[in-house]
Order: sequence, then C-alpha cells, then structure tokens
Amino acid sequence: MTLPSKNIEYGTKEYWDHRYSQHSDSATFDWFKSYAEVAHLIREYVPDKSSKILMLGCGNSSLSEDMWQDGYKNIVNIDYSSVVIQQMKQKYGSIRPGMEWHEMDVRALSFGNASFDVAIDKGTMDAMMASEINVWDPPTQVVEDCTREVHEVMR
Repeated sequence: MTLPSKNIEYGTKEYWDHRYSQHSDSATFDWFKSYAEVAHLIREYVPDKSSKILMLGCGNSSLSEDMWQDGYKNIVNIDYSSVVIQQMKQKYGSIRPGMEWHEMDVRALSFGNASFDVAIDKGTMDAMMASEINVWDPPTQVVEDCTREVHEVMR
C-alpha cells in the first residue's frame, strides 16, 4: 500500500490514481470494516434489497460485490479515480448485472435529483476532508459541497 507523505494528499485524485495503478486489477482493500462486520446494520437500515444504492468512493473495496451477493442488485459505484473505475468495470462489469461504475467526484455528482434511496460511504469523506492544518477541522467548503451533492440525489 502506498501511503501519502502528507494527509492532505488523501484528498487528491492524483494520489488515488497512483495508488490504484500500483495494484493488480484483482486487488481489493476495505477501509475500517468488511461487509460481514456491517451487514447486520445495512440489512436493518436498508431492508428493501431493491433500493437504488449510491456507493460513494467505491475504490477497490469488495463492499459492493458482497452486497450484490447478499441480494442488493441495484448499486451504482462512483470514484474519482479513473484507474480504479476501469479496474472494477473490468472485474465485475460483465458478471454483476445491475451494478454500475462511474468516474465521478462526490463534490460534483452528475445524477439527477432524487435518483437514489441510499448513499453509503465507508471512508470517502475521511479522505476528502483531510486537512494539512488540523485533521479535526476539515475544510468547510469540502463539507458543504459533499453534503449538498449527496442530499440532492437522495429521494
């Protein structure tokens, strides 16, 4: 795993493109928890498995794949790394109907208003809000942009 020299690099597209280009197309990495560890929460809060789910900053996590295998078939994955989006399309595109991958920045979503029932983030906001000055005081503009965009696409 390639770690950045400064935390603020976690918030850059260049860091993530470089990181994903260093790994094979089959590599996966899950921040914080695996699906097995959070499945009971997802099932509780998203009981309708036909819900349209937006996976924010999917990276090369196995979360979408694990959810798909658990019956959630309508998942749209976004990440602003073109490298990882191509890797994930190649890996799952033809074998996971109902799953989509789009290169997109969570601060500028191009989906229509009220397009999704659920949005899931398992580390993206942490990376986007990394600050060089104080990790406990994320940049206000990033917080506002992310929350506004996600709010607009929710039903």
